[in-house]
Amino acid sequence: MPTTEELKHVGFNAERDLNSHQAKQGRSSKSDSTVESGVDEMVDQRFSQPTSVKYGPGSTASGSDHRVILDEEGGVRDDRNRLARANQFEGPGGPRD
Repeated sequence: MPTTEELKHVGFNAERDLNSHQAKQGRSSKSDSTVESGVDEMVDQRFSQPTSVKYGPGSTASGSDHRVILDEEGGVRDDRNRLARANQFEGPGGPRD
């Protein structure tokens, strides 16, 4: 288990790296997926702990009640193996009841 000081040091270095001019402006050539999505997945390699980057539909919280709740996010499947939609989690009678 890392100590508090080690965690502070890792956090400080990560913040310094991500706030650098090169990280913000991107002086190196970018991959096609980085250009299309606007997300540099190579950032994952800068951290010792496993990380993940999500982009595209469903990657952010939105007001859409039609968004499918994935299994790994706590979604449930009905009798026909369909994933529940966000509006089914609201109020009485939803999957959480």
